[in-house]
Amino acid sequence: MWKELKKLLKHSMIYGAGSLFAKAVGFLLIPFYTHHLRPSEYGTLELLDLSMSFISMLINVWVTIPLVRFYNDYEDEEQRRRVVSTTMWIVAVIAASISCLALIFAKGISTAVLKSPDFSYYVQVIAISFFLSCINSVAWNYIRAKQRSILIVSVSFCASIAMIVINILLVGFFKMGVLGILYGSLFGNYVINGLLTVVTLREVGFSFDKHKMKIVAAFGAPLVFANIGAFVLNFSDRFFLQRFSTISVVGTYALGYKFGYMLSFLVIQPFTMIWSARMYDIAKMQDARRLFSRFGAYLCLVLTTVAIGISVVIKDVIGFMAAPDFRSAYRIVPIIALAYVFQGLGYHFQTGMLIEKKSSYLGMAGAIAAVFNIAMNFLLIPRFKGMGAAWATALSFLLLAMLVYSFSQKMYPIPYKLSKFATPLGLGIVAYFISTLITLPTPALSIAVKLLLVPAFWAALYLLGFFDEDEIAKAKSLFNTLLARYRWGAAMSSGG
Repeated sequence: MWKELKKLLKHSMIYGAGSLFAKAVGFLLIPFYTHHLRPSEYGTLELLDLSMSFISMLINVWVTIPLVRFYNDYEDEEQRRRVVSTTMWIVAVIAASISCLALIFAKGISTAVLKSPDFSYYVQVIAISFFLSCINSVAWNYIRAKQRSILIVSVSFCASIAMIVINILLVGFFKMGVLGILYGSLFGNYVINGLLTVVTLREVGFSFDKHKMKIVAAFGAPLVFANIGAFVLNFSDRFFLQRFSTISVVGTYALGYKFGYMLSFLVIQPFTMIWSARMYDIAKMQDARRLFSRFGAYLCLVLTTVAIGISVVIKDVIGFMAAPDFRSAYRIVPIIALAYVFQGLGYHFQTGMLIEKKSSYLGMAGAIAAVFNIAMNFLLIPRFKGMGAAWATALSFLLLAMLVYSFSQKMYPIPYKLSKFATPLGLGIVAYFISTLITLPTPALSIAVKLLLVPAFWAALYLLGFFDEDEIAKAKSLFNTLLARYRWGAAMSSGG
């Protein structure tokens, strides 16, 4: 188990480092953006971005995510290449068709999304970004299936740097506002990431296999419904807020959501990028189900730890980073962080369904959770605005995780210990409420003191018997090894 855990941690940390760098730079620019954009402009950017993301997500889950599944089904490299190249052809045709329609009907789309035709040029820029994004997603999944994490992170690093530099120039110096950010995203995220597409096409060629098209599309079709549900859970609240409030409220909520969403790019996305490839190899092992159970407990521990770290300091952080018009955004962050703890667990619980190729159950769970989320949005947003949207999201992710767990356990039982999930979640909530009672004169001192709740959380888990004996023994062994290396290094330095 420890060998597999080391592999999983290695790739997850590489992916996480790349994602952390990109997002860290983006978060450092929050003061810049909030001083150059009004909340209404921030809300406009959010709704445009979500509209593009929704369509690209449907294509991605229909044909590109199954690519990883069927890539691992073949041992022959030629068959693997044909899976990838066939997927590239399908995506290129669909994405080009949708982009052309968006370019033609840009005014109508602008009116539907933003209640005005004045943003039609924004829609056209987004349409070009959409096409490039879809093509690049095939390459990303291919490189991910080959577990070439360093290549992905290197390209992502370059794209992030380029995008940030261009955004500063266009927004800060040329005062282009939302349009400057769209141009920066177009060049940084999609043109530079297109290098992965070039690498992919050179390795797989341009072949097309009708049979492989059918099996990939058939497997991915139910995932479309699951991910429509996921999109509703993640992002539909912005459109409800626009309907029942103002575009400025959307902008403030979007900023707070960005901080809560940190849990996704710090933990969930790096984990799922390697897990979606590794879980099929682990499933072939004799003790696979026990390993899946242990990995689930570790994932819950990491998710809860990061959620506590974000939640206890968020009021001080946003107060320091954001312009005054945005500072109320801190209130929703702990709720969104809790929502993403539930989402991360839900991703892990679906392991059994994917191994058994029962993706239709994911669609069913996603549809149920989406309907529930829409009902919660209608019920809570008109009265509680942003807080209502946040709680609708958290409750919906909880329901989705419970449904996925129930369905998956019936077809591929995994011996989970539910106490391994309930204990860290309960202690995490307690740690957050303790942090709300701490009031100190300066933000720096407040953040430093509140972060002490994270090691206190781990200490409480230890005292409550969360960790197994072999885990404690392994941790002690690792600590002693690191200590010995430190002493040896110190001795060598002194001797030198």
